[in-house]
Amino acid sequence: MNDYALLSLRLAAGIGLATHGYTTIVDGGMEAIEGFAAYLDSLNFPAPTIFAWAAKASELVGGALVALGLLTRPAAFMCATTMLIAMVTAHMGEPFAKWELALLYFAIMIALTFSGAGKYSLDAKRR
Repeated sequence: MNDYALLSLRLAAGIGLATHGYTTIVDGGMEAIEGFAAYLDSLNFPAPTIFAWAAKASELVGGALVALGLLTRPAAFMCATTMLIAMVTAHMGEPFAKWELALLYFAIMIALTFSGAGKYSLDAKRR
């Protein structure tokens, strides 16, 4: 049953996180990235445009890899790092409702970093 649990976590969190990145990069385009970079600049991030692209690429690519169960551990670690940075910078001091989604993604991605993708994944097929 654990492999089914890992599959459901991977699909839900991976697709959800990939959608966040997709919405910004593909649907919003440069305008959305520039807006996110301006927000990061207001938080005093160094190189905000680079960090904006890195965060959204992490969500899109990392989330898709996690959903597929391909390179799951490094992809999940990359996503967890992105969510941790979001929690301690962008959402620090805000009400819990503003950062609970980042916390949930972080917790799931850390669990997948430690556990791996499980039996129903492309990682398992590659072995």
